[in-house]
Amino acid sequence: DERGYSKEHRGEKRKKIVSGRLGELDIDPAKIITLTEGVIGCPTYKRYVFLPFMEEEAPFELFQAVDHGNLGFITVSPFLFAPEYQFELSDPDLEAIQVTSQEEVTVKVFVTIPEDPKKMTANLQGPLLINEKRLLGIQIVLHDSRWDTKHPIFPE
Repeated sequence: DERGYSKEHRGEKRKKIVSGRLGELDIDPAKIITLTEGVIGCPTYKRYVFLPFMEEEAPFELFQAVDHGNLGFITVSPFLFAPEYQFELSDPDLEAIQVTSQEEVTVKVFVTIPEDPKKMTANLQGPLLINEKRLLGIQIVLHDSRWDTKHPIFPE
């Protein structure tokens, strides 16, 4: 439609999902993001929704699978802790989420929170690219030695 929502979401009422982390939730089907290939390691599940995680103002979000309550990933914008983070997107990646330029892409990265939260890390090699207008996403793998899978969020 004119807002960029896919036809499968139009006219749907709110949907109930169960999150292993947050319990039963009511979500708006118009906010469901479809990953073209699923998350690396979990290709079966392709429908996700961003949910607030921790405090409302916290920068972290839960990227929750709509069709599997125990599949959710903590995400954050990498630019909050790594302002130098940059990479080039390939044309196939841009086409997969139906964008024509990098400016149309929202970038999120997956976060690992250990027992000591000060040691949390982010996976800068496997960013999640989102076209928020079309509700499409893809996770890519960067082959750039500047970025690793366990980048500290809070430097020592």
